[in-house]
Amino acid sequence: MGRIDVGDSRAPCVVRAADWARDGGRIAALRTAVFVHEQRVPPDEEYDGRDAESDHVIAELEDGTVIGTGRLLPEGRIGRMAVDRAWRGAGVGRALLDALIARAAERGFARVELNAQTAAMEFYRRAGFEAFGPEFMEAGIPHRRMERDLASGGSA
Repeated sequence: MGRIDVGDSRAPCVVRAADWARDGGRIAALRTAVFVHEQRVPPDEEYDGRDAESDHVIAELEDGTVIGTGRLLPEGRIGRMAVDRAWRGAGVGRALLDALIARAAERGFARVELNAQTAAMEFYRRAGFEAFGPEFMEAGIPHRRMERDLASGGSA
C-alpha cells in the first residue's frame, strides 16, 4: 500500500494499513458520519464489536484527515467501506477495496465476500465481485452478498 493520486485535481492521499488501537477514533468518526448520520444506520448496528479483531485500511490526506476506510474480518469478509461524501467518485473507494483484496490474498484466502448495498453493486462488479443469493435488508438498507475468487487472480 502506498500513495495514490485521486482522479481529479485534489490533493493526493495515502492508503495504508491502519491499527484500530491507534487509528480507531478517526475511523469511527468517518464511519459515524457516513453510516450513522448520512445513512441512518443505528450506532449499535454499525459498531458490532469486531473492529479490534479486523484488519483495517484507511485513505488519509497529508494532514492526517481520514477520507476513507474499510475492514477485513478474520474470516475473509470485507465490510464497513466508507468514503467521505466529498471524495466519492475520485478513486478512493477502489484503492481501499484493492488494498483489502490484497490483504485477503496475503492472508491466504481463496475468496473474499462482502454484503454490498444494492446501490453500490456496480462498483463491486467492476472490481471482479459477483452477486449471489437473494436481496436482503441490513440496517434498513437493501443488500446483496457478493464474492470474488482470489485463487485465479480475479480482475482487480
